[in-house]
Amino acid sequence: MTGLEFLKNKNDNLYYSLSIFMNMDVQRSLFVLYLLQLGITQGEIGILQSFLFFSSVALEIPSGLLADRYGRKSSLIIGFLGLSLSGVGFLLFSSFIPFAIIFCLFGASIAMGSGADRALLYDNLLAENRTAEYPKILSRARAIGAVSLGLSMLLGGVLQDAMSWNSVYIFFAISKLIGALVVIFLPEVKLPSLSLNPNNKSDIRNEKADGAFTSLIKFFRSKKGAFLIPLFIGYALFELSTIPLFIYGQPFFSMQGLEIPIIAGIYAAVEAVSALMFMAAGFICSKHSLGIIAFTTTGIVALLLFILSLNIGILTSIAAFLLIMSLPAIYETSYETYIHDNVESRIRASCLSVANLVNSVIIGISYTVFGGLVDIYGFSLTLLIVAATCFAGLFGVGTTLLLGEQKAQSKKQEA
Repeated sequence: MTGLEFLKNKNDNLYYSLSIFMNMDVQRSLFVLYLLQLGITQGEIGILQSFLFFSSVALEIPSGLLADRYGRKSSLIIGFLGLSLSGVGFLLFSSFIPFAIIFCLFGASIAMGSGADRALLYDNLLAENRTAEYPKILSRARAIGAVSLGLSMLLGGVLQDAMSWNSVYIFFAISKLIGALVVIFLPEVKLPSLSLNPNNKSDIRNEKADGAFTSLIKFFRSKKGAFLIPLFIGYALFELSTIPLFIYGQPFFSMQGLEIPIIAGIYAAVEAVSALMFMAAGFICSKHSLGIIAFTTTGIVALLLFILSLNIGILTSIAAFLLIMSLPAIYETSYETYIHDNVESRIRASCLSVANLVNSVIIGISYTVFGGLVDIYGFSLTLLIVAATCFAGLFGVGTTLLLGEQKAQSKKQEA
């Protein structure tokens, strides 16, 4: 192995290590049950989740701009420290108002790391002329992260059952502190202000480079940036079909009579299957376009939501739930690769933050709406409504892809 190959492998392995600690979350499959046993109602939990997402919304773009301006590693470290502090907060408080503050901190901390890790990876690869490897490395990192999340959720169930709720949140807080230490060892290549395109050629500019915020505004005012907005909305509507269900699946399975360790095992299995999907995503994304992946994944997930709404047996429900939660791994990889291929390096984290902002707004609203629909219409009819909304997201994705194709054809005709 040459020195260059060793360095590449070392950097890739460090990024995989980052993915382990970013996704390690022993309380993820249990926190709703924890809050319920404290006396927090399901309606209040929905509001807390909305607080989390809206606090994430408030910091999405500022955090992206900070990451682009002062470094992606700094943003990641702040995010890890905030998550650790929120874990301590779960140990100290037991009423709604303190938890509202804790969930806001949690959301803000997520925003600080949101997009910074992928921007860091893509620009490091860009500096090494390795952007073609991005889908493969990202899918591997996400697979590793899914395994980490699955095992940690399983561990959370064991810790709670064998020891106490406190042990779950002590472990959570410590794991995030370790994550902050891992970030310190990651490389961060400082690219010049001249942007580099996905084909690894310099985009030479004579004028002075704009600031990150000014560049971001100009980008989304341009046709190239504007045609990404429908994609952001369409993907967020697809995410709406899975993320709230991930949270409300906990009381759903509890009402089916399953014990906490079994529920934790189901969520661990979700991540195990997701890991397999992420491993396959790199290959699938290299063979198929975003359009094919988006339409296929959406159709399958909508069908599975319909099957889950029938509630025809616990085993069938578990199988449908596993696939609904894991199939988006393929869609997500293709979606993020498409964004990276259409933005400049100097505003990469900021553009991802805009995408996450759109996602957070829609998901934040959906938590409250999902909980309200379940209270009014029941779980089954709510899933049918969600399936219809999932299909609606295809209009946004189709609009972006159509506009992108028209632009590509126009450039060919000009050439």
